[in-house]
Amino acid sequence: MGTEFIITLVLIILNGFFVCTEFSFVKVRPSQLEVLVQSGKKRAQLLRTMLERMDAYLSATQFGITISSLALGAIGEELISKFLIASLASYQLAFSGITIHSIALPLALAILTFMHVIFGEQIPKLIGIKYALPVSLWTSLPLRFFYLCFSPFIWLLNKSTRLVLKLIGIKSFGDAQHHTEEELRLLLTESEEGGAIKPSENELIQNVFDFDDRFVRQIMVPENRMAALNIESGKSELVKRVLEEGFSRWPVYLGDINNILGIIHSKDLLKHVVENRFNSIKDILIPVHFVPETMRINELLKELQKHHIHMAIITNEFGTTAGLVTMEDIIEELVGEIQDEHDDEQPPIVQAGEHEFIVNCQISISDANSMLPAALPENSQYETVSGYINFIFRKIPALNEQKQSDGYQIRILKRNPQQVESIRLKLIKP
Repeated sequence: MGTEFIITLVLIILNGFFVCTEFSFVKVRPSQLEVLVQSGKKRAQLLRTMLERMDAYLSATQFGITISSLALGAIGEELISKFLIASLASYQLAFSGITIHSIALPLALAILTFMHVIFGEQIPKLIGIKYALPVSLWTSLPLRFFYLCFSPFIWLLNKSTRLVLKLIGIKSFGDAQHHTEEELRLLLTESEEGGAIKPSENELIQNVFDFDDRFVRQIMVPENRMAALNIESGKSELVKRVLEEGFSRWPVYLGDINNILGIIHSKDLLKHVVENRFNSIKDILIPVHFVPETMRINELLKELQKHHIHMAIITNEFGTTAGLVTMEDIIEELVGEIQDEHDDEQPPIVQAGEHEFIVNCQISISDANSMLPAALPENSQYETVSGYINFIFRKIPALNEQKQSDGYQIRILKRNPQQVESIRLKLIKP
């Protein structure tokens, strides 16, 4: 009985080994493993090679689990039942031999099942999940040896599995695991909440996901807010505007903003003036780059990089000027607002009370929602808060006009004849 007991114990350990290995292989993160591979760890290199054939090695673990479980059932059940029969008989109870045997068999099965589930399944599974990388590194070499010993049987298992899948119309899948964008976003949020990454790092990566989905019209400086120079302006007027407003690049137009001729650098203008070489602004004009407002910003970034330029003029479907975008505008979509020593910009949303906010209506709805406690609805009919205000009022509202909408009490604080410039939002039900 001593030998059978040792064999039973070994079979439980083997079953636990294969279960632990299976779950650790499934849970190990390739990014963690790659760090060890780059540092020259041979066991990590072996594990990476094995993970490239995940289906084969998972079949090996299943083969091992099946063998050890069947052997455990055959040997362990008999061992425990013998022990129980002997124990019951030793008490000289008033049971016949048949009755004792009938009691011992199901009791032995229950005890063996309990031991198998706890020590051969549950505990190894939890260890494999919690310590996936160290466990998979430790078990990779023994599993590799087991796989080589039983490779013909494992090959047959894989082929049979694929044949059955094919017969029932299910395509075989590869070993690579792919995460959707939504899953990656959730992982980032969970990592931030768990302290694995900083909020700023999460925000940056989330911005990268949004980057490819945004259009030029969503980030451009609209035509009515563009700073541009008239080519017919005199030298003193040009210098005055350049010095007062501090922009490094200027669109230059003839007649009106829809007839843009080119771009000038402020430094070129000032240099020509200082050196008494200024004759006409035409001498320092550089070609302008036009792009449609429907272009995605990642495509515009590639174009600006390709042509070594920092500004593009945006046109609408009618060919008129819709606005402009600079390289800085694009970069800000990734890293947030960039302000230099010349910028005098105020925050687009200022908290004016416990549940009150002053909002610059020129910002986009998505940017506003990232700073407000309750989101404003997004709609294809508008891009900015100003557009949202016009949409819900069905007009350009008057100064101090009010309306309740989308959980806010809205009051118009500032406007011009063409649009609303700022509003006060008061949360109705905080």
